[in-house]
Amino acid sequence: MVKLDDIEKVFKQRNWWDLIVNLKITKYLTYYIANYTKLTPNQITLISLIFAVFAGIAFLNQYYVAGAILYQISYIFDIVDGALARVTNQTSKFGAFLDVFTDWLKAPLLIIILLWDKQFFLITILFLLFINCCINKYNDMLFFTTKKSITKSNEILKSKIGKYFEFMKAKYIQPLPGIVEFEALVLFFYPIFKSDIFLWLGIGLLLLLFLMKFFVVYKKLK
Repeated sequence: MVKLDDIEKVFKQRNWWDLIVNLKITKYLTYYIANYTKLTPNQITLISLIFAVFAGIAFLNQYYVAGAILYQISYIFDIVDGALARVTNQTSKFGAFLDVFTDWLKAPLLIIILLWDKQFFLITILFLLFINCCINKYNDMLFFTTKKSITKSNEILKSKIGKYFEFMKAKYIQPLPGIVEFEALVLFFYPIFKSDIFLWLGIGLLLLLFLMKFFVVYKKLK
């Protein structure tokens, strides 16, 4: 029987949105599925995709609060599939591919449906998502060409920023908000409150993430 402590150990580095909202829900849901159902991680991934489809239908029909809640349920199952795979030793290359593929399919399509009448926000957000994807992939490529991580340099490690990053790493918490928090702003808070401030915050976060990663890549290439 899978224990809660076992599940706690397999959670990856936690982001801020999960710490605020999802951590206990995903932990107990993973516990229940692992011990009392025969659902596989890949089936959970497909359940997550189905909830995302229903979220898109809700947004399309202007049921914005329902869409936001359905999106959040989809995201919760998206966390559970990986935790379930690791705690039950059902990880696979196909499962990893399916998880990543559906992740990159769901958010952009939901954003397109939700922001179709707001062309400025839609184009800006999709563009920023694209360049963030490009800079992340390029940074990954540099990792595999043995470029040294700048966060491991003595200069960075001794700085206040370096100490903060090391502290957060020891606590298994993401040091800064990321794509998950962006999606929460645009696909959860915006549809509920219908305030453009959440779209502007999302744009600002994507721009910040790109500039930070660009700086990392620049330092690696120097």
